Amino acid sequence: MKKDHEKSLLDSHPDYKKENDRLTFTRLYIDQVVTTSKMSEGQVRESLKQAYETLDSLDSSMGYMNLLTGASLLKMTSDQTKRLELVYDKPYFARIDYQKTNEEKESLYIGKASLHDPESQAQIIVDWRSPVANVYYDGRLGEVEYEVNGDSTEGYLSLKRQYQIEEGKLLDIRDIDLTTTDELLQESLAGKADNRLTEIVSTIQKEQNDIIRAPLNRPIIVQGAAGSGKTTIALHRISYFLYVNSETFHPSDLMILAPNHLFIEYISNVLPELGVEKIQQTTLIDYMKRAIGQKIRLADPTQKLLLLVETVDEQASLKWLSTFKGSLEFMSIMDRYIQYIEESMAPNEDVMLEKFRILRGKRLQILFLEDYSYLPVYRRLEKIKGVIQSHIRTKKKHILKKIEDVYENALEKALYGIRNDQKRRKKVTFIMDTKAERLASIQKEARSTVRNYMKTFKKEKATDLYKELLSSAELFQEIAPELSMDKIRLLIQHSQQLFAKRSYEFEDLAPIYYLHGRLYGLEDQDKVRSVFIDEAQDYSYFQLVALRKILETSLFTIVGDLAQGIHSYRGMRDWNVVKNEIFEDAHYFTLQKSYRTTIDIMNVANDVLGLMNEKLPLVEPVVRRGELPSYYQYDPASKNDLGKQMEQDIQTIQKRGFNTIAIIGRTQQECDAINKVMKNRDVRVQLVKEQEDFQKDHVTILPSYLAKGLEFDAVLIPAIHEPYTEKELDVKLLYVAMTRAMHELYLYSERPEDLLLQHVPAEKLQSS
Repeated sequence: MKKDHEKSLLDSHPDYKKENDRLTFTRLYIDQVVTTSKMSEGQVRESLKQAYETLDSLDSSMGYMNLLTGASLLKMTSDQTKRLELVYDKPYFARIDYQKTNEEKESLYIGKASLHDPESQAQIIVDWRSPVANVYYDGRLGEVEYEVNGDSTEGYLSLKRQYQIEEGKLLDIRDIDLTTTDELLQESLAGKADNRLTEIVSTIQKEQNDIIRAPLNRPIIVQGAAGSGKTTIALHRISYFLYVNSETFHPSDLMILAPNHLFIEYISNVLPELGVEKIQQTTLIDYMKRAIGQKIRLADPTQKLLLLVETVDEQASLKWLSTFKGSLEFMSIMDRYIQYIEESMAPNEDVMLEKFRILRGKRLQILFLEDYSYLPVYRRLEKIKGVIQSHIRTKKKHILKKIEDVYENALEKALYGIRNDQKRRKKVTFIMDTKAERLASIQKEARSTVRNYMKTFKKEKATDLYKELLSSAELFQEIAPELSMDKIRLLIQHSQQLFAKRSYEFEDLAPIYYLHGRLYGLEDQDKVRSVFIDEAQDYSYFQLVALRKILETSLFTIVGDLAQGIHSYRGMRDWNVVKNEIFEDAHYFTLQKSYRTTIDIMNVANDVLGLMNEKLPLVEPVVRRGELPSYYQYDPASKNDLGKQMEQDIQTIQKRGFNTIAIIGRTQQECDAINKVMKNRDVRVQLVKEQEDFQKDHVTILPSYLAKGLEFDAVLIPAIHEPYTEKELDVKLLYVAMTRAMHELYLYSERPEDLLLQHVPAEKLQSS
């Protein structure tokens, strides 16, 4: 069978033998490099001898043998060795033939690692992140140029070739023009979800590549439709960032803020492939809690989401409270509150040593409020303490000398001015005793002056100060007189209800983090120099400002989709605010083309999205046809029929070779109901909670709000107890659920209206 395939490929592509030899050599070279890094000199010679015997059968054996000798001279770090081991079975995915102006033509093989011969400097594998590899992603055949450190390099691209290599076997060769590029993309998109993320590097599109390689010294914001490759772009930009800045940045200097732990687990496989597994990966909640350094109990943010989905009397108040706490207005109030704390803490008393003034309070106040204003408030106190200590050390000597001089003068007067021996002796004794006591007293007081002065400054926890502000209507009105007393009372009352339960809500975390950072600063382990945020549409403006200001960096990569903003009640509804008021020098990109979902599924999802009051652009799917989404209307009297139909559909999906299947419910409660329906079925299911990992070979049941950022081969969406309404939040939840599907979508409800399908033309659906 293998020989038949090779003969077929040999017949279809004239360079098959040559390319197969090159692949064999590359893998032997990698093997030799790894061996050299792990073995003794004698073992290396023996390994080299075996490699020569393998190469002897190849047409180009002599040239390859000369290069292979260099592999034994190449010493690599353990990280580099590990990287080569990861790409061993698929060392490269493409080749370009490029001739720089006035130079010889080169054949460059592009992969996920970099490898060169130390003697000849010949490139064995060119890293996809290198400047010349940009020709593969952006260049068409003909005259092409690329940039290196701002300088343009011109040349001629005569060949773009892509390979399909699996487990070290060359399965296919494609010479690329525009038509072939589209075919390769279609084949990649038709692949399965469980390995698509790790293989995306070979089919990165030009508009995605532009974002990945956008200037690294400025923030970027990406508004990307569902399936447009936002996550892919963020991960590959991290990899590119570390490649370009390898000498100045360590992976631990970068941080991914993921929407939840499921997402972190989802991307965990691709990070080692991209060489960035040592990057910090966390959620906003976990990071801010860690940075604050206190145990903070948060009310479940999902409960607020569920309250807002339902029609309740408190809905308008809840929305206002969440929006306000996430607003730039509230950040301004926090700035004023911090100023109030600063001014109330500022030193104003003179520093005295006995009756001598060491430092004027006014001078310390200027130091605290002005000269040291670049420091967190409580760290200014350390500087003030140091200044006082220095002045005491310097002035104490002068004070002691002055006192000694005073007593020496008094002693001299007594010795020569009092004629009565008894009176003179008594006076001299008194002067000497008094001098000794006073000098000792000053020495003792000097030791405690700093401590006594500094203990008047009370350091309070950020949580306590935040509670103080949100517990007093009078204090809040003093800080924010522009806010009506009715709104202040609403805010105070809501906060008191939380504080009574010894808890806070998610929207409180950014203000507390901001307050803590302004007062205490961050510990070294909580500082990062570049931040990558996925699903940023669910962040508030305050959260973004707090991160930028407290981390003291503007190197952010922010990707999101306002159409999927299920937490927009927190305040994020417009990228213009982010562009114009938070990251004013940011590059802004839009991606409306979806590479995930078939056009048939996207047409239905777009009809649902069209119910939004906001004017959001509809997604443009890459033209990839598939099955029409399937709709099954079940009898409410028999939930057993629903479970049986879903079981049959899942088995059909699995027979088609799809491995990742999700059943997405509106809420966690709905997922519990789905789990009961699927109980005792001939299908292995896993009801997933946020902190859990996915179980292999199980159908995943999860709520819509945890599905953001994930993708599956097939998705089933049943409405059992919770129909979707035409309210904005419901529309977004359903849109998120539908756009998780790559290939197949199945819908189940008692009535079409329960899934908003009355707005979808009948010809866009098929009946189960």
